[in-house]
Amino acid sequence: MIRQYIKEIKQLDLETVIIVIYSTFVLLFGIYLRRMHFIFSTREEIFLDRLIIMGILYGISPLPLFFLFKRKPRDYGVSLGRVRQWLREVAVFYLIMVFILLVVFKFTGMKDYYPLYRKAARGMNYFLLYQGIQLFHMFTWEFFFRGFMLFGLEKKFGKASILVQTIPFAIMHYRKKPLEAYGSIFAGIFLGILGLRSRSFLPCALLHFLVALSADLLGIVF
Repeated sequence: MIRQYIKEIKQLDLETVIIVIYSTFVLLFGIYLRRMHFIFSTREEIFLDRLIIMGILYGISPLPLFFLFKRKPRDYGVSLGRVRQWLREVAVFYLIMVFILLVVFKFTGMKDYYPLYRKAARGMNYFLLYQGIQLFHMFTWEFFFRGFMLFGLEKKFGKASILVQTIPFAIMHYRKKPLEAYGSIFAGIFLGILGLRSRSFLPCALLHFLVALSADLLGIVF
């Protein structure tokens, strides 16, 4: 019986197995890590601390596998890709998302939820500090899901890698408001399609950041 299990394991694609196990470990480790603080000490700034630490984790943790599997950065979506195509698509989808945000903020309580860093609404210095940290976090977050996981699993699963990376992406929104948490399922699929079409994680990172920035601005205005 044990030999049969070993035989089944050997038939699995090694890179796929390692990416799935490794990314799951990183995400679980991140959940426990977010309970700690290293840079800021006050209660309000701990949120920024977590964004920085998690950003470093998402950005650096996949790098050893680049060397293990002798992959080039573009193999994991680290390139400009089809930049002319995705610039147009990001512009169009951003406008659509702004309209959706306006409707949601008008008729729901989401306006009271943003910005997540409450001090960002108190002055430009706090706002710029928060957005700078959030930009870093968004790019590493998108690299992890729409770069490392999406392109790393595409070799084995093809376009189904879009669905695979969507599951942990949505689960990681468990602390968000229900509307945003459930919406992240569709966002994960959409961003996965955008990433594969663009052959880059960059448009996903840019769009995600712009939408988050707009949500913060609307939260302050409303």
